[in-house]
Amino acid sequence: MSAPEVNTSYAHLNFYVLSTGEAARELGIDPSTMRRWAYAGRIAYVTDPNGWFLFGMGSVYALRDARREGNQ
Repeated sequence: MSAPEVNTSYAHLNFYVLSTGEAARELGIDPSTMRRWAYAGRIAYVTDPNGWFLFGMGSVYALRDARREGNQ
């Protein structure tokens, strides 16, 4: 499964998502850093109708594992 395009509607997607705070906590970073990385294209995201960022759980875990291995 490929990552969703940035800023597309998420209602049709069939995957688990994390909020900005949840994803940031999993990565050990500040939520503002999480949003910055999203804008920079470092991690794919979608937004809900209220503009909240949602991150695919698999993408967050993959980035977490890469950071742990030192491949930032």
